[in-house]
Amino acid sequence: MVTLQFSGVFALLMAEVLVFVVLILPMPMRWKRALVTWSSRSPVVQRVLYGVRIAFGFVFLLFADAVMRLHKAEQTAKDRSRVVDDHMLCQQKLQKFYAQRNTYLTGITMFLGLILISTHSLVSQLVEGPRAAAAAAQPAPAADASRAEAERLKSQLADARKEVEELKRKDRDMATLKKQAESSHREYMRLADECERLQKLLDNSGESKKDA
Repeated sequence: MVTLQFSGVFALLMAEVLVFVVLILPMPMRWKRALVTWSSRSPVVQRVLYGVRIAFGFVFLLFADAVMRLHKAEQTAKDRSRVVDDHMLCQQKLQKFYAQRNTYLTGITMFLGLILISTHSLVSQLVEGPRAAAAAAQPAPAADASRAEAERLKSQLADARKEVEELKRKDRDMATLKKQAESSHREYMRLADECERLQKLLDNSGESKKDA
């Protein structure tokens, strides 16, 4: 059973190596972009990754167990009083060898898994970077619509300001005309009063001549 478990860990390690080689393999950018897009969106890949995460949990448990067995084997190897014959010494060395092998196997599998995750992220950024830059350089339709709406509002605001200025100018002209009309009316009334006074003076002088 233990051999089967570590055989599965070895198979997982080989699968990680294969995926890592595919990711770093030189290929046209459109092929790599298609590969990254497929691996990010495929439901099959997502299910496989879910199973791999569960498998990594078991690998971590096997790694902890292997470390404990290695520590135990080293402690046993230090205690020379328990060695009875060459056969027992051989068994102790064999157990230590298996513990070391299992520790290295599970540790490398987990370490390569972390490297694989980082490599996939870096490749995704490298592939999607030019596309994102091109998309950012091109104005979005929504941005164009917003810009057009802003320009239309600015034009309407400028027209409204012109109308306000025109109305203010007309108000100033009306105030000037009103003042001129009031001034003309006062001058007219003054002249009318002066004319009436002169008329009275003429009438009085005429009457005086008739009496003489």
